[in-house]
Amino acid sequence: MRRRHLMLLAAPLLASSVALAPAHVAQAGSSGTSGVKQAVKVTKVEVVTLLQPGETVECNGTPVAMAFDGKITATGPGTVRYHWTVNTSRTRVSPGSFAFGAGTSTKVDLQVVDMPAPRNAKAVTGYVTLHLPDQKKSVRSEQVTFPCKK
Repeated sequence: MRRRHLMLLAAPLLASSVALAPAHVAQAGSSGTSGVKQAVKVTKVEVVTLLQPGETVECNGTPVAMAFDGKITATGPGTVRYHWTVNTSRTRVSPGSFAFGAGTSTKVDLQVVDMPAPRNAKAVTGYVTLHLPDQKKSVRSEQVTFPCKK
């Protein structure tokens, strides 16, 4: 009889530990663990050029800073990883992530890159691409051209 009583006491404990497993999986999904689908859904990605094309710059061998905003809009809780690339390079620049809560919100990442400005060049041109690898999305900025001062 005592053994049966102990088993009855252990059953609720076993059931509660089994009930915790789905909560743990849901938590892992929001933290980006691979193999578990996240609740976050990216609804919009855009790259905005902050410096207007047409401004003249010094082309004296010193790189010219170009600034861009990467805007990610998402719905639902979870983490969205991202990184940037510059021009045709595949080198990942400024990797990061945004944590989104319930509801819809927009997060912004400022990306400033130095574009080469060779001496005697006529213009400095460049662009960036914002990549969201988990969502398999990439968005490229417009190509920006700054004429060199004469």
